[in-house]
Amino acid sequence: MSDTKTTVRVALDWTPNTIHSGLFLAQAKNLYSEANLDVQLLPPDPAYSTTPAKRLEAGEVELAICPSESIIAYAESNKTNVQLQAIYAILQKDASAIVSKNDEILRPRDLEDALYGSYNARYEDAIVREMVNMDGGDGSRVKIEGSKGKLSLFDELKKGTVDATWIFLPWEGVEAQLQALCLNVFRTEDAGVPYGYSPVIARNAVGKEVSEDALRRFVQATKKGYEMAAADCATTVEVMKEQCSGKSTEFLEMSQNDINGFYGETDDSNQLGMMKLEKWRAWVEWLKEKKLVVKQDLSVEEMFTNGFFG
Repeated sequence: MSDTKTTVRVALDWTPNTIHSGLFLAQAKNLYSEANLDVQLLPPDPAYSTTPAKRLEAGEVELAICPSESIIAYAESNKTNVQLQAIYAILQKDASAIVSKNDEILRPRDLEDALYGSYNARYEDAIVREMVNMDGGDGSRVKIEGSKGKLSLFDELKKGTVDATWIFLPWEGVEAQLQALCLNVFRTEDAGVPYGYSPVIARNAVGKEVSEDALRRFVQATKKGYEMAAADCATTVEVMKEQCSGKSTEFLEMSQNDINGFYGETDDSNQLGMMKLEKWRAWVEWLKEKKLVVKQDLSVEEMFTNGFFG
């Protein structure tokens, strides 16, 4: 192995939080360094002017953390210079939900005529409307507010400038608990939406800026990092306090204990970070059924790989 470390820049999907605990642990505990990697974890700019997937497409980073929707959207795009492919699923189960704090919005169909704070993500608004439709409402009546800052949408909800938005429960949900803020929670799975993996770590399978050997070392070190995060909350909180400015020990402990239930499944057949074809296929087929995906001949098998775990 060469003495020169392989640089792997990773575009984070958000400011550092417990979704990223395994990455920061692998970095802090020298798991990447021991794997001959120089891993740089790069958060978005304060205005979130460029998505992680766009940064990957532009060659600014070698890997990007993004939802499975980004993988599907690029597969639809017919771009020849980029093919997003998931190489690691950070969460095995969906930890996100649409939430409101309005006593009159108690279920998805109550979002009729309400103001939804959107991240302007691909398929997002259409998924919200479909959840309303599936609950017996008229999704076309949801008002979409897409001009608020992505990083401040939960604050906008708390201020009442939007009626609902999409959050990660082990982060903003914990914040709400500590602030005694009662949220009405609408999960995609409860609405019959077979939501895919979110987030995942993706590469550009066309560019292949990083060798397969380096990616294998990255995935294996990352998996160890998440195993450590799930096994040792105290050490994880100690590491994450350096990354999460202003967050208390109590908050980070609650968040870590909460998110540990989403990193992996209990059955031995589904290893940490690995993905299942049937889950990807169900998600893509639902998007096709709802006519949210235009291209019908998408190759689900090319959207992800478990090939770097061995």
